[in-house]
Amino acid sequence: MRNFRALGNFIFLLVTAGLGVFMIIVGVGGGVFPDLASLVGTGAGMAITILIGVLLTLAGVHFLIAIADERLDASLFVREGERGRIGVSPHAIREFISGILRDEIGIERFRVRLDHHRDGVGITVRMTLSPDQRVTEVGESIQRELMQHVAERTGVEVREVSVLVKSIRSRGRGRETADDAAGGS
Repeated sequence: MRNFRALGNFIFLLVTAGLGVFMIIVGVGGGVFPDLASLVGTGAGMAITILIGVLLTLAGVHFLIAIADERLDASLFVREGERGRIGVSPHAIREFISGILRDEIGIERFRVRLDHHRDGVGITVRMTLSPDQRVTEVGESIQRELMQHVAERTGVEVREVSVLVKSIRSRGRGRETADDAAGGS
């Protein structure tokens, strides 16, 4: 149903905004449509045509906003509380996870990906470790900390935590990539 609504909003956006722009061009006597502009003819006809064009364009903007709202709702992690809906954005969850990885576990270079799971979130952490860090210990620590703290603080159940060590290198060796420094995707 959600996909149908999004498709409908997109079609209505194209139709109304397109007709709106078309009516404005005809109303101002655009040289592209001289025959249609002659139908409008009078000053009142031009004003009415332009007004209709503006209204149709504004209706197109309404459908654009509806599409943006649908996308935002689809990306939120939602939980029903006693008094209503509680939503947490993926950005907020990634920020929280980044703080745990940096401050509590001591990881400096990483990326976090979130996946919607039924009634929760799946977390994938890709990181670079230094040679003195033990992969299994760090990985299990990340899994334990994220499973506990993310659910506790955000109310979003963590269904899975996957850890991928993409590189093991000394801190001074090599340049840090933009992806590593960003900490998120």
